[in-house]
Amino acid sequence: MTTNTLELEDQPEQLQSPLLTGTVFKQFSFLAIPAILGMLINGMYSFVDALFISQGIGANAMGAVSAVFPIQMFLISISTMIGSGMASVVARYLGAKRQQDADTVFSTSFLLAVISALIFCLLIYITRDAIYELLAVPIALRFEANSYITPIIIFWVIGFISNQITEGFRASGNPKAMMQVLSTASILNIILDALFIFVFEWGIAGAAWATIIAITLGLLMAMQLQTKGESAVKFSWSKLISPIKFHLKILGLGLPVLLSHGGFSVTLAVTVYSISTVFIDVSEPLIAAHGILIRCFMFLFLPIIGMMVALQTLSGYNYGAGKYHRVKQAYLVAIATSTIWGAIVTLILCFNSDFLLTMFTDDIKVIELGSELAPICFAGFITASFCMMSSGLFQGLGRALPATLLDAARTYVLLLPLMYFLPSLIGEQGVWFAFPIADLAGGLFAVSFSLFHLNKLTKDTKTKL
Repeated sequence: MTTNTLELEDQPEQLQSPLLTGTVFKQFSFLAIPAILGMLINGMYSFVDALFISQGIGANAMGAVSAVFPIQMFLISISTMIGSGMASVVARYLGAKRQQDADTVFSTSFLLAVISALIFCLLIYITRDAIYELLAVPIALRFEANSYITPIIIFWVIGFISNQITEGFRASGNPKAMMQVLSTASILNIILDALFIFVFEWGIAGAAWATIIAITLGLLMAMQLQTKGESAVKFSWSKLISPIKFHLKILGLGLPVLLSHGGFSVTLAVTVYSISTVFIDVSEPLIAAHGILIRCFMFLFLPIIGMMVALQTLSGYNYGAGKYHRVKQAYLVAIATSTIWGAIVTLILCFNSDFLLTMFTDDIKVIELGSELAPICFAGFITASFCMMSSGLFQGLGRALPATLLDAARTYVLLLPLMYFLPSLIGEQGVWFAFPIADLAGGLFAVSFSLFHLNKLTKDTKTKL
């Protein structure tokens, strides 16, 4: 056993974190429920945003936003990579009682976040016309698409900074503070959306400005909570510039999240391109239909992400403390809980897609096209959480490589090649059949590999004892 583990075992149990001593299911629920609620409230803005755009401006506007949504998701994936990587390192340092190292990682992550934001936002702004061409965005949608995405690109550095603070709350075992910030920003976004779209009639640009103003106010709230001591880690200007090893740890453990969120961005981009080139005659209404369903999917997928971040924190704490049997228990709890939710979502998306679509639009063509693709595209959702939970597990263990490969394999090894080859083999519907095949195959492999590793870890520990 390590020195850190011996020190923790010598401490009276009441001085240890409940994450190390409490019932695994109870601690998982303690971390997951506030995170899920916060994410649902935060994600509500994306859902309602799409609803307001569709109802207040029109299906074409929804198509325009959907066409450039991969760009926004790419920026979010970069921000999430840095925040999640930092949180993974901080959680393990806090679990091992290495407070100074945790503070250093937290502080220096802000420099990494700001520099990354400035570089990527500038590059995307300069090359956005070329990106529209690469995505094959229909000409009829480009003006409104540009009106929406330009303010997002220019001001998204604010989102990068805010994300670091809220991820610090999560790594500290204080998801309630994280939920406060995310829910406040989301509610403000919804209110401003309604004001700018329906009252001021700013059109699609109003939705973008509502998002920017809301995340700015959310950042101010996060800074206030950080100053009040809601986080177990402290920001220090003197630690802003720290040894490169800390940056490499953040990037290494954040890479799985980049490949996951970035993979989602790439998948959206490839889907937009496929629709524009394979379904040429119905590309505009189909992009709108797919965009609506994706917003529904994203909202319903948020509990899975909440469970994943809870598993990452819980497994990181217990792995840092040498309690490997609790790491395995946490993973099994996460898999069982996320599978139940996955089954519920599969039923909603596959058999009630027409109801979801009619909430957003009365365009018969959009509803018809969406109802055709949904039962195929989302049929494998029940196993979609397996890759996420497995990646979150290995992030918590500080194992960047398996965390990266397990989540990336589903997208890059299975999904994208299937989206390319299946249409030529079975027709245009092959684009949609690629999704359930990748979900099932990738999920089953991920859970099998994770259980093999956990069994080996707990067996080796018992042998040493």
